[in-house]
Amino acid sequence: MPSAEEQFQGLREDLQQLIVYLHERGDKTLAMSKRFEEHARTDPANREFDQRQATMLDYQHYVWHEIGNMVEKLVKKYDKA
Repeated sequence: MPSAEEQFQGLREDLQQLIVYLHERGDKTLAMSKRFEEHARTDPANREFDQRQATMLDYQHYVWHEIGNMVEKLVKKYDKA
């Protein structure tokens, strides 16, 4: 059975992977938002839909990064302990 220190290290590594995933997810969502914004400029027939999608995705981008930052803050807090 792994020691408490080994378990903590494993948890820390998993959280680091989660941080990377959350920030990558935020970046992908932002890129998708930008594509909808561009499409809204070029296709007037779907402009309203594309603008709503871009707004929603931009908000999701913010949320993904905010969660990633919170997890990162916790990792740093307990690394110092």
